[in-house]
Amino acid sequence: MPADRRTTTCTATLAFLALPAGPVAAGLALTGRPERAARLWGGRAWTGPRALARVVLGLPLDVPAFLLLGFALVNSVRNLGYPLWYAGTDYHDAWGGPTMAGIWAVHAGGWALCLYVLLRWPVAWLAAAQRALGARLALPTTHATPATQARQR
Repeated sequence: MPADRRTTTCTATLAFLALPAGPVAAGLALTGRPERAARLWGGRAWTGPRALARVVLGLPLDVPAFLLLGFALVNSVRNLGYPLWYAGTDYHDAWGGPTMAGIWAVHAGGWALCLYVLLRWPVAWLAAAQRALGARLALPTTHATPATQARQR
């Protein structure tokens, strides 16, 4: 897998999981287990109030990222698996018909184009805003290795 595709996939996954992981990490930090919260939030040590602030202030970013990527995930399964879902129906009038190969090509190719054009930049913007908010509220990293120091610069 090319490096930028892997980075895009990782960014999208982290943006999607920020909404469900945030309250869990905040609860762990508030109950005195900041090292476990650090595992959920990129190795950063969080105090209870900072973790709670990240959850509350991050809602305007986390909710749209979760909904947008959840929509993309559901429609990816639906469009890429079109023959599995609609084989038993009268599909001859569907886009790309009358054959199932043409219908699948139109649905899978069209959705892949939508994913690339419509989701790539909004997800990157939301993820960058989430990272910026986390960096603004976070304490210094707990493990200061040369690699993490280079990433912080």
